[in-house]
Amino acid sequence: MNAARCYDEADYTGCRVLILIGDFDGREGVCVGRSTDGKRRAISPEGTDEVLQLAFRTEFALLVDLSADASKN
Repeated sequence: MNAARCYDEADYTGCRVLILIGDFDGREGVCVGRSTDGKRRAISPEGTDEVLQLAFRTEFALLVDLSADASKN
């Protein structure tokens, strides 16, 4: 299996993300699961009750906390 497919199939639920497009461009959020189409992820921007349907790598990216325990990133 190629690396891109692994990332597309990964479960990012609970992961911190950076939103790359739209009204929330540059803001952090959290992944709350897969979207209904199964190809995107449901992302909730921090401080809102909205849920966006975004594609990994082109519309959102994962955040890594370098101050945290590496096993939890």
